[in-house]
Amino acid sequence: MKVNGQEVNFTQDYYRPFANRFAEGIRSADSKALIFLENEFGHEPPDWGPDDAANIVWAPHWYDGFTVLLKKFSPHIAADALKRSLVLGSKNIRKSFVQQVGHLKRWAEDRLGDVPTVIGEFGIPFDLNEKEAYRTGEFSSHVKAIDRSFKAIEANLVNCTLWNYSADNTNERGDQWNNEDFSIFSRDQQDDLDNIHSGGRALEAVVRPYAMRIAGEPLRMDFDLRSRRFEFEFRHHPAITAPTEIFIPNQQYPDGYNVEISDGDFNLETKSQRLIYSHSSSIGIHTLRVTPKPSI
Repeated sequence: MKVNGQEVNFTQDYYRPFANRFAEGIRSADSKALIFLENEFGHEPPDWGPDDAANIVWAPHWYDGFTVLLKKFSPHIAADALKRSLVLGSKNIRKSFVQQVGHLKRWAEDRLGDVPTVIGEFGIPFDLNEKEAYRTGEFSSHVKAIDRSFKAIEANLVNCTLWNYSADNTNERGDQWNNEDFSIFSRDQQDDLDNIHSGGRALEAVVRPYAMRIAGEPLRMDFDLRSRRFEFEFRHHPAITAPTEIFIPNQQYPDGYNVEISDGDFNLETKSQRLIYSHSSSIGIHTLRVTPKPSI
């Protein structure tokens, strides 16, 4: 890219100074504010150094590009946003998605000074296949699509924010702007005002277990949607005595669940949908497994 005959890099020469000015403005009002650096989907961050704003968070957007751009889901076809190429085969897609999110995470380590990573946006369009689900009530493709994105994020142990929740979403007009229809809720799917889940879309994949507070370093987290088996592994920090808290949604386990732990003990708080795990200090790495109880 050239400007006035000079080679320029948009991220480095334009976005980086803008982000620094933005950070300076925010910090003039709140000196402790964290600054989220986002970037266009699939583009790398700037090189960040000691003269740039401190206390930043890398918050790139990441999407299943094939599904988003074509508004179609295929379990066998996806896209690699970083390589700008197609990915064929369900196994290759799973591997590619994990690698894509991992690449974003490594950028934070290598280019930004090993700062935290939060996937600032990810999700799927719900008006797939010319809004077929709105006519049939069948959202199984949406469940599969959003689950495979979640699994890539979980495999990399990064935080994320789902795009999006629009309280005024409708089947006709979607999220009410830009022809987007990404909301996990729609008034047109809401048929029971007394049911908190009514109106939800693909909640089988969206409302899933995850580690909320960890007494150390997470090592592995995995949720299998078909079996509803959740596994978590972490290494405790010797200075932390507080328990680890796991969100266990009642929606996934309406008949309750069984818990297996490597050591220590746990309590279940079904009303707040939490598993409170207290590790033993005699070993360093701890594992938990949650499986559904058989329905009676």
